Amino acid sequence: MKFTVADRKTLEDGTIRIMLNVPKKELIYLGYILESFEGLCNYTTPNKSEPFLQVDVTSDYLNDLNKLIKILSAWNYEEI
Repeated sequence: MKFTVADRKTLEDGTIRIMLNVPKKELIYLGYILESFEGLCNYTTPNKSEPFLQVDVTSDYLNDLNKLIKILSAWNYEEI
């Protein structure tokens, strides 16, 4: 998938916020995949006119989400 990590920060409550730069074409696929991992993270598009997906994750699930991001960013679903 064609997305990159644009920013990563820890919020006051310990939640890690990851901003992904995602082309609109990829957004529906990425959202669908994240939704299938119910409870792993929360995500939203904070500004519909910008290509960013905001993903919030607790420290308990950060390693799992990092693995998923790494796998998905290397995956070219169009080759299937």
